[in-house]
Amino acid sequence: MIGNDPQIVISILGLTMVGVAGLLAVLPVGTCMECSHCRLEKLARQREHEVDGARSMSVSFCAVCGHHHGADEDHRF
Repeated sequence: MIGNDPQIVISILGLTMVGVAGLLAVLPVGTCMECSHCRLEKLARQREHEVDGARSMSVSFCAVCGHHHGADEDHRF
């Protein structure tokens, strides 16, 4: 029985880590509007979506306003 004890402890710790990882995946990160982290996550996703869309349409990035638009369009602030 003494030879099995470390394996049992390691197995229990491994299952605990898997359970904690499952609980962390369920946390609502990025879904509330109150905290600054969630707002930044939403802005980052929005920015990434805009960059991907602009790349597919070959629209240039404007250093003045920080958005993608054509040379003939007005700046978005």
